[in-house]
Amino acid sequence: MHGGIKIYRGAAAAARHYVEADRSRADDYYLAEGSGVVMRIVATPESVEHRADIDGATYEKWVAGYDVETGAAKGRLRTDDQGVRFVEVTVNGPKTWSLAAALHPEIAEAYDAAQTAAAEEIIGWLATHATTRVGPRDRQVQLPVEEIEAAVVRHFTSRAGDPHRHLHLQINARVFAAGAWRGLHTVGVRDSLEAIKGIGHAAVMTNREFREALARRGFEVDAETGEVVELAPYTGAFSARAKQIEANIDTYEAEWRSEHPGEEPGPALRQAWDRRAWADARPDKVVPTSGEELRHRWMEELHELGYVAPAPGAPLPVLRTGAVDRDGVVELALVRLSSRRSAWNAADARGEVERIIASGGGVVDGAVRRELAEDLTARVVAASRPLVPRSDVPEHVRSFTSVDVLAVEHEIVDRLATRAEAKTITVIEGAAGAGKTARLAATRERAIAAGRRMVVVTPTLKAAQVAEGAIGAASYSAAWLLHQHGFRWDEDGRWSRVDSVPDVSARLRRGDLLVVDEAGMVDQDTARALLHLADETQALVMLVGDRHQLPAVGRGGVLDLAIRYAPDRAQQLDGVRRFVDPEYAQLSLQMRAGSRPGEVFDQLVARGEIVIHASDVERTRRLAAEASVGKLVVADTREQVGRVNTFTHGIRKATGEVDEQVLTAAGERLGVGDTIVTRRNDRDADVANREL
Repeated sequence: MHGGIKIYRGAAAAARHYVEADRSRADDYYLAEGSGVVMRIVATPESVEHRADIDGATYEKWVAGYDVETGAAKGRLRTDDQGVRFVEVTVNGPKTWSLAAALHPEIAEAYDAAQTAAAEEIIGWLATHATTRVGPRDRQVQLPVEEIEAAVVRHFTSRAGDPHRHLHLQINARVFAAGAWRGLHTVGVRDSLEAIKGIGHAAVMTNREFREALARRGFEVDAETGEVVELAPYTGAFSARAKQIEANIDTYEAEWRSEHPGEEPGPALRQAWDRRAWADARPDKVVPTSGEELRHRWMEELHELGYVAPAPGAPLPVLRTGAVDRDGVVELALVRLSSRRSAWNAADARGEVERIIASGGGVVDGAVRRELAEDLTARVVAASRPLVPRSDVPEHVRSFTSVDVLAVEHEIVDRLATRAEAKTITVIEGAAGAGKTARLAATRERAIAAGRRMVVVTPTLKAAQVAEGAIGAASYSAAWLLHQHGFRWDEDGRWSRVDSVPDVSARLRRGDLLVVDEAGMVDQDTARALLHLADETQALVMLVGDRHQLPAVGRGGVLDLAIRYAPDRAQQLDGVRRFVDPEYAQLSLQMRAGSRPGEVFDQLVARGEIVIHASDVERTRRLAAEASVGKLVVADTREQVGRVNTFTHGIRKATGEVDEQVLTAAGERLGVGDTIVTRRNDRDADVANREL
């Protein structure tokens, strides 16, 4: 399962529009004119029960908080646009699963059943672990829910008519507890996301009927990624077609909205856009008018791409719970949990355990897998170290850590404190534009005059390249320097050290100055290794950064620790020098500190620094126009980046600036004339992550 949690606030009618807009109009199985249904499930800690399916109109009442059987309101309902209506997660899988289902009806049937079982399991887990809050605002207590309701909305296609079988699983915000209908504690559900995603993935990945249906047709599933190996080469072409159709629809909508400000397009207009978008993307093909016709079109496209059906596969391995190395799973789960964060909850542990079970590649009965996962989760929690010495800590609070996490932090603190006492460490913090780079350039000159070498390391190779150009000192990624000195780490986050002979440029001598630039982005394991190396070589250390900028990807807080335990060695650079506009310079400091956010926002809007668009499609179109002329665009999600990329490429292709040549595995089209931002380091190709 991919994606996060959506907390829906707003009108019930808009919720129906939201789920309808997520699918193609050619997918006539759900909420098509008068024939669509929503599965409704009621769950308690003891049971999960399917109730009668509901149609679109009844679904709106359900979203609004009414009992669909009696028509009564579920307690006191909020009527404003900020009232939470439901919490949603999407039960989905790799695109190759949907392609396999499009090819063979028996796979489709098994996949649908597996997704439904996964949804039921998630709902059952939430019924056991979700809470509500009662009492006055400053003295609230959390109570377990006694009953929750869920709507399950099944889609067979993506918004662009691409194969994409998925479920919208919506937990109604009205729950029953302590004799009354109350509000769901949404923070608790949000902080349970890892368990929800892990359960959903493992429930489908280990489903015997689904996996056997795949195997009978010769499909092998990659245990780590879940992709169907035989179909993976064809997903790029389908994604490219889908991206083009989505871009076409967004273009029509953006044009329509500019001509009809304040209005919302209706179902008939959206259906017309879908047909037009498909025709524009595939002018040589007839536009599908039904789900079955669309399925046949997918099969044709696969065969046009050269797909050949594989021979029947070998029998599937069966997960034998008695053969599971439970201590090994616990150790691996703790390593993975601690590589991402300093603290976790039982839901995080459950999600990690489920992913480990699924990666084994075997099939197992759902009840057996759940029992195994619950046992392993209990073991992970028992092996964790509680951070709060109380027995009444709410379950969703991340109150567990590990002995190894604490040991790393203690070692960092000890090394920092020792260096502070010996005056062999300096910490420099300042806002963006405060002059940190200029300070480093001056420091380098002094180091050279004193006969010492200054070596700069950064969290990324790209940042090292920038630093070397700005400062003039030898600059490397922290990972490269540590690797030269024998430090090793695996994909799960285990660290070790081997004998090594570092490159001449990587050697540190007594008195050399090791500068860690962007230190706020350095994770704790890397920081410990760098401090260990500096102590070993008796090098001086300087940490430079800003705690208000991007944090580390893994366990961070290194700069906080340095300022706390070496306060006499810390220097704060006040003010900003980079900006020629003093008013904006002051605003940048207020943004950094988070002070007076409403006033700052209004000033930024008045200055034109923030532009508010009427809709997502209009925003995307504007960003693409900016990107097409070489301006930097940053977005929240990969999906948003993909849509901006598609728009941008289309603009440059239409103006003759791009010679289209390449189709990527992700379905993006690019060619000579496009600007490419790399996604990883490759020293053999002399390319750094984020390089242009």
